[in-house]
Amino acid sequence: MTWSKIASTCLALLALFLMAIAQQMRAQLTIEFPKLEQAVINNFGPRNAPDVKALQTTLGTLQNKSVKDQLIGVNAFFDEHIQYATDDIVFKQTDYWATPSEFFGHSRGDCEDYAIAKYVALLHLGVDSAKLRLIYVKARIGRSRVTQAHMVLGYYETPSSDPLVLDSLVSNVLPGSERTDLVPVFSFNDSGIWQPGQASQVSSSTSRLSRWRDVIERMKLEGISRGS
Repeated sequence: MTWSKIASTCLALLALFLMAIAQQMRAQLTIEFPKLEQAVINNFGPRNAPDVKALQTTLGTLQNKSVKDQLIGVNAFFDEHIQYATDDIVFKQTDYWATPSEFFGHSRGDCEDYAIAKYVALLHLGVDSAKLRLIYVKARIGRSRVTQAHMVLGYYETPSSDPLVLDSLVSNVLPGSERTDLVPVFSFNDSGIWQPGQASQVSSSTSRLSRWRDVIERMKLEGISRGS
């Protein structure tokens, strides 16, 4: 085989490899609702399992709606079905990121748990994952200058646009520019990390976010993962 044929073969294999990677990255995240419901029943009993079916029904009604309607609908669902509570109360830990089955099973959770569940639900609806980011912020308490760590979910129509913010403590979905009580620290999703005001990623790896990496792996056991 000549070098030109070898080079052509290598390029063809590389092209196929890159196409496979691109296909995997585009694969939609899906929720296997029977498996998620069974995880709730197995670990927490049947009491809160109906909330899983309620989510499935809600997402079904939102399937053909506009993205904004989907954001509002998903935000309202979790506000209605889950009670806000801090990790020290629910998990007896200072910082724990719950999977959706744990979120439903306890029927309580904090800001990270809400943000993760909303992120998963919107990805299941087919919202572009590149437009969704979990955002760490400093949240001002009342009219004081005191702030506390908080997490919200943001929808970015473009990488540099003003995000729509889904917040566990505020029922309305509002543009980030109207949330003057929030100061972004950094944002991330399952493909990268961003600094405030930057349209491009500062890192393509989320490995340093150990809790995020851990919750992604645990969600797979509950039937929440990207297809092949």
